[in-house]
Amino acid sequence: MITNTGKNILAKYLVGQAPAYASYIAVGCGPQAVDRDLGDFGDYSAKESLDFEMFRSPIISRGYVKEGGIDKIVLTAELPTEERYEITEV
Repeated sequence: MITNTGKNILAKYLVGQAPAYASYIAVGCGPQAVDRDLGDFGDYSAKESLDFEMFRSPIISRGYVKEGGIDKIVLTAELPTEERYEITEV
C-alpha cells in the first residue's frame, strides 16, 4: 500500500523536488486479523498510515516492472528474521 503521503513524495521526486522516492518500507499489523480463507483483504485505499508500525527496513533495490499489462514499481527490503509477527500492512 502506498499512502497519499507516499504518492506525494513520488510525485515530488518525479519533478525533481525530492532527492529520493523511497528510503524505507514500514511494516505493521492492524487491529483485526485478515480472513485469508475468504480472500478478504479489505479496502485500504483511504488509509493514510499504519495502525501499528512494527519496524522499518531500508530499501535495498528499486525497480520498474510491466506485468500482465500493468506497470508496477518494485521496492525490495530485507525483513528481519528474529521478529515473528502476522504482517497485515506494508
